[in-house]
Parts: sequence; structure tokens; C-alpha cells
Amino acid sequence: MPATKLFVSMATLLVAMPLTAQTEDPGGFLEFPIATEVSASDSSAVSWLVAQGDETHLMYARAPEFRPVKLFGQSDVEGQPITNVFASPKGGYVAYQTGVPFNGAGDAFNPADLLQAPSATLWLIGTEPGAKPIKIGVGFSPKFTPDGKRMVYRKGRDLWSVDLEQPAAEPTILVPGGGGFNQGVWSKDGQTLYFVQDRGGWSFLGQYTLGEGRVKWLVTGPNRLSSPEISPDGQTIAYLRWPARQHTISYDITANQAFAVETVDIASGEVRTIYEPAGEAGSHLSDDPEGHLRWADDRNIVVRSEEDSWARLYAVPRTGGTARALTPTGCEVAESELAAADTLFVIHNCKNIDTRQLSQIQVSTGQEREISTPDLVMGLARSIDGGRYVAFTGGDDEDAPLLRVLDLTSNRFALAEEPSSYGYSHTFTAPSPQVVRLKASDGGTVPAQLFLPSTKGPHPAVVYVHGGPPRQMFPGFHFGSYYAKDFAVNRRMAELGYVVVSINYRSGTGYGRDFREAPGRAWRGASEYADVLGAGRWLKQREDVDAERIGIWGGSYGGLLTAHALARDSELFAAGVAIHGVFDWSWPSPTPGHQNPSFIFGVSETDKPLAFESSPLAAIDEWTSPVLLISGDRDMSVDVLETIDLHQKLNDRGVDVRTVLLPGEAHDIILFSNWQKVWDETRRFFEQKLGK
Repeated sequence: MPATKLFVSMATLLVAMPLTAQTEDPGGFLEFPIATEVSASDSSAVSWLVAQGDETHLMYARAPEFRPVKLFGQSDVEGQPITNVFASPKGGYVAYQTGVPFNGAGDAFNPADLLQAPSATLWLIGTEPGAKPIKIGVGFSPKFTPDGKRMVYRKGRDLWSVDLEQPAAEPTILVPGGGGFNQGVWSKDGQTLYFVQDRGGWSFLGQYTLGEGRVKWLVTGPNRLSSPEISPDGQTIAYLRWPARQHTISYDITANQAFAVETVDIASGEVRTIYEPAGEAGSHLSDDPEGHLRWADDRNIVVRSEEDSWARLYAVPRTGGTARALTPTGCEVAESELAAADTLFVIHNCKNIDTRQLSQIQVSTGQEREISTPDLVMGLARSIDGGRYVAFTGGDDEDAPLLRVLDLTSNRFALAEEPSSYGYSHTFTAPSPQVVRLKASDGGTVPAQLFLPSTKGPHPAVVYVHGGPPRQMFPGFHFGSYYAKDFAVNRRMAELGYVVVSINYRSGTGYGRDFREAPGRAWRGASEYADVLGAGRWLKQREDVDAERIGIWGGSYGGLLTAHALARDSELFAAGVAIHGVFDWSWPSPTPGHQNPSFIFGVSETDKPLAFESSPLAAIDEWTSPVLLISGDRDMSVDVLETIDLHQKLNDRGVDVRTVLLPGEAHDIILFSNWQKVWDETRRFFEQKLGK
């Protein structure tokens, strides 16, 4: 992989050069522990990952004590942190992955510039004391069979198998060509796999029994299928049906679509449509892909639907009939988990739309029981031991989310991790953020969090814009590691004397489909920029803000909106930091395997003129404010060429543009040392351009 540095003019920051000789900030506030992955088995055990600085801890606990045990730890210094964790059904093994893959061949990002580039590698480790990791090799998407006898994973076009009775033995090919068996669910005896296979814009639902020489197709036709789930009695598969792709249409993958819930009788092949809401009620955008469809028991299926434009849970009888809403309108379900037969554990924002709350819901009656917790933000829910316990991550404005295990029979926590368990004790000196409502420049309402310094003003100020855009920021640490770091940066900036406002601009999640799919958003006119401009004007009117020292920063989609602000309103926004942003909606990346934002958001050839006019580059001649651009040069989500192109265009126009490229780095920034670099360069830049 390339590990080049960008050497540019005197107006540009070289990768290895500090911006100024200003004061150092040790950045210890970024070394907080955060639980990033949770996996629970059908036994009474849970495994999870905790990222802390440049170390990843692989943790394990078993009922009833749930005493945390560190099975293994790995540094990211070689660019190969632990990135996924999978607990076996019997609780005897945990599988994990090292390295961050960027294609289906097993190649991994190489931000450490190793001469021999790393691969995405699977490992197994026993849960008994003193167990050593067993290297499986290159592979993806491991699944354990329900009987706990084998682990199946993808490697190239094949499905491979590890015998858990002899895990150190060489893996064997289970199904040649079985790499196309996606979203697989096993029969209870572990002998039959039900799966979806994408056929190129349409898909089939298949059945494969081990040892047979062919696949049996249960459902075929001109539609796309997803989320197969087998009934508790093993007789029926429920799944979601979506319209097939038309070659004359460029699809916005972030937008809702029409969908239906169907079932197929495994023995007879009879297909029934049991729920088909009007309009485009289906969305793939949630923190919980498994929560879109599940069996509550043998009688009811629960589906996540936006038939009234809010993400709600509905119960649908197995035999069809009227769907019953289980959660109220005007709020959204973020995650749900089957705690026990007929009982759901739900993470939602129905009591306070700006944070998250917990409830237990009985499907057959709709009865809800609220669950009390001091946490503001929860995520990654997993059921343990047949639903007696549920594991999830929880945090607040002082501490990033760590593991909680709730005993649903007593409504008490069996485990509630604290940062001190990982030797971390940092506290912020500035006040906790406040939830506020701002006025957009076109008159709409903008939910936001306000971070204030503890000293008197007037202060410099900064607007923070998150990425996505289907994300929601909170007045506490986000459950995602990337945004948790951004939250910590905003708190630190307040400590350093900045007024910071973090906005939940239109096209984000948490506030309903009408907010998320706002007219004119993205390449259709950049209507979400009205929220950014409104935030800047709101700061300018505050008595504690110096109106001449207002900046803006953000990553990914936040980088796009930062560039919009500087291009359109340099007289208001005095400086900005744009991290791996999209700057030209009309440009499709030519890099093979690239996510390609113009494709993701559905920009067609005929849309390109509007897409360009909705891009920061369309207003670049009005751009006068200084900017710091940052990007990993192996970013497969937003092409680094976006940053390089913008750098050159601004440099040609005499704008103070400074660019930092992170060699070999990915979009989500793998190396903790690079997170520290991003913070250090951002802090120095704002100190120079806005002061303290």
C-alpha cells in the first residue's frame, strides 16, 4: 500500500511539521475506555471489546457473577487492532478478528506502513484461564452453529469450517462457492443453513443441508430479500421483501423504500405476505440490523417499520392480519432484542427525544415496563441466557459507554463497568453540555448541544457538524467510538475556552423520517446547510461569543458541511477544519472498491449539474477563510482525491489552506496515534486562527 507524504507550498502544512510552537496538550482525555463490540451466546456468557488508547481489550464474563476477565489484549501500533468479537453458543470459545478489511479478498488497511501488509485475520480463544489464541487465518463473518460444534466463516467464494472439538486442526472447506450464502441462519440441529443470495439487483432465499450437492431455492422472483429468520418451531422462515433494482434508476441507498414481510413454509414452499404497509415504510438505517425482523414466539412476528414516518415496532400475527403498534409515534426505536419469548428489550427515545431510554415490552399485550438507568446513551444490546439477562453499553456526559448486564428478573445490574476498572480517571472541568434548540436560517428548528467554558467571555466559538448524515449526537458520549472521540474533543475545547455548539442537522436520525429525508437535502440543494448557517448566526448573537472568531469543524459529511460554510459564508465562519469530507457531489470516485458517495446517495448522470451546484466547489470563488484539511490516503469511504483536489483549487486562489494526509489510514482512523495527531493539529489551527 502507498505510504506517501504530500509535499506542497509554504501555504500548506507538511505532514511531519507542527503548525506552530504553541503549547502542547497531552490528549489524555482521548484515552478513555469504550465498549465497541458486544456478543452474547445462548449460554450464560457475554464477550465484548473495549478500546482504550492504542489497546483493545477482549473481555469475557459468565453468569451469575459476571466477573469481567480479560482474555486477550492487542495494540493498534501495527495497525491491527481487534475489530470484531463473536461468542460461541456453549460459551467455551470466543472468535475475534484482527485488522480492518477493505475488500473481500482479506486485504486490510496498513496505517502502520508495514512492508508486509496485514490481512484481516480470524482467531479463536478458549474462555478457560490461561487459554492462548489459535490463529484460523484470513476470513470474514464467522458464525457458530447452534449446536456449538463448529464455526463457519467466509474466505473468498467458499464457506470454511472449524471443528470446535479440535480447534487447532486445519480448517476445512464446508461449501465450495458458499461465500454467496449471505445473512445465514441455522436450523436448531446445525445441519441446514437458510440464506439470501444476491443475484445482481434481485435475490433468492435458499436452503442448503450439509452434505448435499445442491441448493434448494425456497423463494425466487424479481425482488430483493433480506433478514431471514426461522420460527421457534423450525417450520417457517420470515423475511423482508424489497423491490428489485431498475437499471434506469440511480438509487439513494440512504432513502426509505417500500417493503413487505413474507413467510415461506419450509415443507410446502407456500409463500404468504403478512404485512405490507403503504408507501416507503422500510429503512435499512438503524443501529440494529437484526432488529428489523424477529419472531417474538410461534404466534407473532415483530417488525420495525416507518409506516407513519417514525421508526416503531409492530407485532404481526404469523397467520397475517392487522399489525399492532408496540411503541408510540413521535419517537424512534434505536434497538430491540428478544429478551424472552413474547418479551422485547427496547432502546428508544420516547421519553426524551434527545437521549435514550430503556423499556421491556410484552408483545402479546403491548404492556410496557420502563427500566431505570443513570445512563444517557445506550446501544449494542444483546440477550443472554434465554433472555434472563441483557447486555448493552451505557454512558453519560462524563464517561464513554461501557458494558452493563441487566438481570431482567430483578431489574438490577449484574455488571456495570466503570472507567476506573481500566485505570482511567479523567474528569472534565468545564460544565456538562446543555440541550438547546436553534433556529435554522430558513426558519426550521435545529436540535443541538451547547458546550460552555467555565470562564467569562467573550470567547471564540465553534460549530461542530457530525458525519453520516444518519446519526444523532447526544448530550453525552456517543455509543460509537468515532463520535465518542468527537464528543470528548468538544468537551476539551470548552475547557480551552471555546463555546461549542454540536448540531443535529436535518437528514440525521432520531427525529423521524421527515427530518431525515428533508426536501432538498444533500446533492438536491444542500438544504441541511440552513441548519449550519442558523447555528453560526445563533453563536454570533450570543453575548459570550466574539462574533469575529467563529469557526466550524467536522468529519465526513461534517467535512462537507464545513466546506459549505467556508465557501458560502466566509464572513461569518472565520476558520474551519474539514476531515475527510465530500466536496463535489457530481464526482464519482474511480478507485476500485470505493464506497463512492455520489453512488450511495443516488446521483445520476442527469443529476450531475444540480449535484455540482449543491457542492462546496460551486461556491469556491467566494471562499476566503483559512481551512485545515485532513484525510487518510487510503480512505475507502470518501476518496482522498476530494481533499487533494480542494487543496489545489484553494491554493490556486490564494486561500490559506493547510493539509494533513495520514499515510495508509482508513476513513474511521485506525491508529490511536493518528487520532491524537488529528486533535493536535486541529487544536493548534484553531488557536492560531481563532485564539483562546
